[in-house]
Parts: sequence; structure tokens; C-alpha cells
Amino acid sequence: MSIVKETAGKRPELRFDKKGRFRILMASDLQEPPVYDQRALEGLRAMIAYAKPDLVVLGGDNADGRKLKTAKELREYLDVFTRPMEEKNIPWIHVFGNHDYDIDVPARRQNAIYRSYPLCLSGTSPRGVEGASNYAVPILSSSGDGVAYVIYAFDTRHKNMVYRSGAGPDQLLLEGNETVARKWDGLSFNQVAWYVRRSKEFEKKAGHPVRAMAVMHVPPYEFTRVVANPEACGLEGDADQKLQCPMLNSGIFAAMLERGDVETIAAGHLHKDTFSGEYAGILCALDGCAGFSPGNFDERRGGRIFDIYESGGRTTEFISVTRLLGTGV
Repeated sequence: MSIVKETAGKRPELRFDKKGRFRILMASDLQEPPVYDQRALEGLRAMIAYAKPDLVVLGGDNADGRKLKTAKELREYLDVFTRPMEEKNIPWIHVFGNHDYDIDVPARRQNAIYRSYPLCLSGTSPRGVEGASNYAVPILSSSGDGVAYVIYAFDTRHKNMVYRSGAGPDQLLLEGNETVARKWDGLSFNQVAWYVRRSKEFEKKAGHPVRAMAVMHVPPYEFTRVVANPEACGLEGDADQKLQCPMLNSGIFAAMLERGDVETIAAGHLHKDTFSGEYAGILCALDGCAGFSPGNFDERRGGRIFDIYESGGRTTEFISVTRLLGTGV
């Protein structure tokens, strides 16, 4: 396991282990109500026990905001679902999904509640950047204090938030687009610009582009290219649920290609899709559904492990919570 260094009054630092490996467990769409399904909590514990991660990423729709409404309810809910990480001394971060925006608590206030937990390394979006959970988390080298890797967290916000210009869904969902978009919001231009600025800052300090991973809830449009070209992209896993990508292409994928640092984009949102595949050199991966209250095929409830190697390269594996719990499919 990688080193987690704690200093007085500061959050833990993330670092590659002595063998140059860093392991991430991403679990999205817990999406439980206040009276939650106990299997969701047991499943999160089981995934952590199996993966032994250095960092856990809660990948959005962390709570069912249609039923969980107040700051008090959110705090009580997070007391439960952060316990598997906090008790095991495992740092964790989060991004928001569309159902997190259903909670009647402003997203930045929610973010402050998340960040109040001792092992939460989540940041806050800078002023002028839309959404609350846009931030960068550095991973230090195994042999020094230089930044060897970066995790960029993006807030894909709520469906229909993007249409402030007056161009509503009916205008944007023209023929040919319906199969890949379902009125979901994505990233705004200022979020893409924020990523480019941060990427250049890390590069300037390191003297070279710093390898990176991006985590977000709603996948970008380019995930559809993996599904459309399974052999060329090396598709693995389930990909039979209609992809629900943003209605507009934000340009984030193109920006990442131009910067040359992001090698993986990990997303949630699609409860029944668990696939991974590589498009234009970027690994595109979905992690299924970690909760038990949302509808799903039981064998696709789970999360995804990412192993990152300091010397280069990365691998990924989908893990079925149902199988880990031994309850069958």
C-alpha cells in the first residue's frame, strides 16, 4: 500500500509506494435514501477489503437527493458511508452527480460538509468555475516530494443546468443525437479552461507534463466512440445500456489530448454499463453502480480499481459487489 503521510493540522498526503504503485477504488451511484439498503454499506466495505486502495473516489450520485433533503440528513448519511474509509485510515475524495444536486442544500454547502471529514481530500471549485467539486489532487513521487501524478475532479452538475442561453432540450436533441444524449449536463467552458490552467501550472513546476487521471460523474461524448468501435478500442465489460452523455460536447477530451497528460477518464452515471476501453490513447472507464436501492442487474453492482504505476502505465478492473458479498447474481 502507498504511503499516507499525515502532518499536524494538515490533510494526509498521497504518495506512490516503494514499488511505484498507487491504487484507486472508484465507487459511483451509491444513491441510497436516508433509510438505506444495508447491502450498499456492506458492499463498500467489501470492495475496500478486496482492493486495499490508497484512495477511494466517490464518483457522484453519492446520495439520493430526491429523498434526502436537508444538511442534517446529508451529515447523518455521510457519517454512515464515509465510515468504511475513515475507520480504515484511507483517504477519499468525491465529485457530485445529478442526484446530489437534487438535495435542497447548495452544492458548495454540501461540499463543506464532505470536506469536514478528517480523511476527505476533496477541494472546492475556484471562483468563476461552475460547479462545486472541481479541484486537483496531487500524488507525490515514491522517492521525493515532487508531484508524480494528478487526479482532476470535475463537477458535471445537474441535467438542464446548461440551457441558460435559451436553447432548450428540444432544440438541442435533434435527429442523430438522441441515441447518445438524454438531456444531461456536462462541463462548461470555464471548467475546461480551469483544467488547462492547472495542467500548465503542474507542468511548469515539474518541468514536464504531469501524468493524470480525470474523475467525473457523467461521461463525456467520446465514451460513445468506445462503444461504437469495440474491437479497435479494446472494449471490455458491459456496454448495453444507452449512454447518457451531455447534449453538447464540452471539448474536455480534445483539451486533454492537446495537453497530453490525462491518460484515464473514469465516470459513473450509467448504472448498468461497466465497460472500459481506450480511445485516442485515453482509457475510458465506467464503474457500474455501488448502491442497492437503484435499479440494476445485481452482478453489475460494484466499483472499479485503477492501478497507476509511477514508471508508466495503468490497469483497471471492475469488481462485482454482489460476488464479493457471496449473494450470487
